[in-house]
Amino acid sequence: MSKNKYGVTIKAIEYCLPKTYEDNDMLSIENPEWRMEDIFNKTGINKRWISDENETSVDLAYVAAKKVIDKFDAEKIDTLLYVTQSPEYFLPSSSCILQDRLSLSTNIKAFDINLGCSGYIYGLSMASAYIESGLSENVLLVCSDTYTKYISPDDRTNRPIFSDAASATLVSKSESKNIGYFSFGTDGAGFDKLIVKEGAAKSNFKLTGVQPSLYMNGAEVFMFTMGTIPDSVEEVLLKSSNTIDDIDYFVFHQASKIVLDNLRRKLKLPKEKFYLCLEEIGNTVSSSVPIALKIASNSKVLSKGSKLLLSGFGVGLSWGSCILEWDELL
Repeated sequence: MSKNKYGVTIKAIEYCLPKTYEDNDMLSIENPEWRMEDIFNKTGINKRWISDENETSVDLAYVAAKKVIDKFDAEKIDTLLYVTQSPEYFLPSSSCILQDRLSLSTNIKAFDINLGCSGYIYGLSMASAYIESGLSENVLLVCSDTYTKYISPDDRTNRPIFSDAASATLVSKSESKNIGYFSFGTDGAGFDKLIVKEGAAKSNFKLTGVQPSLYMNGAEVFMFTMGTIPDSVEEVLLKSSNTIDDIDYFVFHQASKIVLDNLRRKLKLPKEKFYLCLEEIGNTVSSSVPIALKIASNSKVLSKGSKLLLSGFGVGLSWGSCILEWDELL
């Protein structure tokens, strides 16, 4: 797939969900005026996972990453990429904290990537670039977010959608060239369509309430997705000399049922090739694609050699798509 010197493959994927969850019945009791049947029909989500008050994204990231390290020699990991929009602190980078907690080598590259729903695709591209250039051999790509800490209990738009979660993906040098080609895009004119305004420099580092508040203009984000992702998918198919028929499964960011159903229809994708797993997981932001991959692998939907098209899109506004050939996981 790639013409670079070194091949790249995914060797392992693990994930972590918090212990606490809430389902639609719980939401209905707390918010009797919410029409939960209508909400479920739009979101396709019944259960969301909620981090505890003192549980951070790094706590979840540690558990997911430790599952990978338990299967692989940690001394061989030479790069740590940490995708999050729920940082432990403004500074230092949360990746530095995670490196220490995991007892990874100090001879390691580690840095944060501040991206949301497109973050996994961007992270895969960076991991691939490091390996293909010879700068790395084993990259631990960790995604972790705790968006629920930004969501008010009475937020009817966001609360039924977002879950907290972490994922860890081991991307390694290989004789097989399994990752690529990529397509990316950014439209910063829509930065305020999905945003947490409080707490950083623009608000003079002040909070307007008890917690930072996530705002999402659902209609605008939906229109952005419908207008950009079909083109991104077609671009990556063209770059890789593939057609829809050549792809075994399409694994998109698990945003919501209404978004995914409309994308599938617009792209005219066969339903049996379009993977969904959001009902009992929710929208886990940057972890949604790797969690979907892991669940699909565990359920034997994927097998060695399966050709996948991945796509992530959302906050930024930002998007990315890529072709992936599935390998056996550790």
